[in-house]
Amino acid sequence: MSSTSSIPKIILILGAGPNVGAAVAKAFSARGFKVASASRSPPKYTASSDDGAAVLHIPVDLARPETVPGVFERVRRELGGEPGVVVYNAALFAPDPADPLSLFTPESIQTYHDSQAVNATSVLVSLHETVKAFRNLPATSGDGGGLPSKTFIFTGNMLNVMTLKGMLNFGLGKTAPAYAIRHLVEQKIYAHDGVTFYYADERTPEGMPVANAISGEAAAVEYVKLAERTDQGPWLYTFVKDAGYKDFERPGRL
Repeated sequence: MSSTSSIPKIILILGAGPNVGAAVAKAFSARGFKVASASRSPPKYTASSDDGAAVLHIPVDLARPETVPGVFERVRRELGGEPGVVVYNAALFAPDPADPLSLFTPESIQTYHDSQAVNATSVLVSLHETVKAFRNLPATSGDGGGLPSKTFIFTGNMLNVMTLKGMLNFGLGKTAPAYAIRHLVEQKIYAHDGVTFYYADERTPEGMPVANAISGEAAAVEYVKLAERTDQGPWLYTFVKDAGYKDFERPGRL
């Protein structure tokens, strides 16, 4: 059996966009992680020759949830281990039609299915594959011991706690992962495996949505903090750029 010191630290980023995905990849690479990024097109970030980190791009269409297990298998095969941190950063947004319920007619329902595949179903498949991967990693010691942290982070927004015009479909896609993560944390289903789950949501200092002004650098700082924790923090991890975690939600509110 391999010694724990020989176990590689690996992060898998599903949805490797040019903002959050690129910043998170760079931050974890700087901490000695091998980086695997899965997206339809290659990510903007690639390891420089002097940082020594391995970067693997895995082409994937997250509108096809059945392809997600293959992403994890490629990580195992090509990076020589299981991911200890998994970030789901993919999203598919299209504004609702003027009549939002017309999206659920036979003629339009495929648009709903396509968006939910990326925003919800592939997240759930990723959660399943993540726990499978984490169970193959050794238990962490009380101080982490330099071992992979067994952390799953979903890049969310405020639609799990508020409504916005034109975002019924998109909000449904964010609410399902939020409920799943809350359920797993509050029911402590995988706590004995040392697995932690987070729905990360950047806010303004007043607690409002940052919308298109999301900061990849701020997300990277907070995601590193979560990965370095040795305990489960608040599942709904609302944070402010340059200020860190801030609890904006009333107790018991989803």
